[in-house]
Amino acid sequence: MRLGWCLWAAATAAFLVPGAAPAQSNLDEVKFGALAHDAGFAGGKEGGADINGEFLFRSPVDDETAEHVPLWLRWAAQPRVHAGFEANTSGFTNQGYFGLTWTWLLLDNLLYPGDGLDFGYSFGPSFNDGLINTQRPDRKRLGSHVLFRESLELGYRFLPGYEVSAFIDHVSNGGLAKQNQSINDAGLRLGVKF
Repeated sequence: MRLGWCLWAAATAAFLVPGAAPAQSNLDEVKFGALAHDAGFAGGKEGGADINGEFLFRSPVDDETAEHVPLWLRWAAQPRVHAGFEANTSGFTNQGYFGLTWTWLLLDNLLYPGDGLDFGYSFGPSFNDGLINTQRPDRKRLGSHVLFRESLELGYRFLPGYEVSAFIDHVSNGGLAKQNQSINDAGLRLGVKF
């Protein structure tokens, strides 16, 4: 039931994106992977693994328009809209999310023609079914069911349209509530570009 609420929030966000209906070809990339939920190296209390799925849509800013943006701002000119979910396999916090993703090519033709290394950053809200305030030693006190979410990703494009990446994300309320214990997930993802 709780997972369904999170998936519903992510799906609703995806269809609020103009032109994101499946019949139109705005879907740019799909990513899926496995993440360590509330990773221990980042002060984790909750456990298990998260199954992660994410849809990325083409940027609403085309290349021609981006060329007219001042050079010092061009790095930020073409974000992609994303919507996704993280489903916990051990009964802890699930979340659905959406927001903007920026991806930059770091190295091209690294080992052979067509491969490459890129870096991504995303930001947006997430919606969770976790506990707002609890005394349980194995659960986080999140302070809210709506949190800020940021992620970092380092990917290697090994075939045209395929990428494997190391991924980490962070959710918290940014100190806007009395309770603010964050959740940090880390793992690997596979991306398929259309």
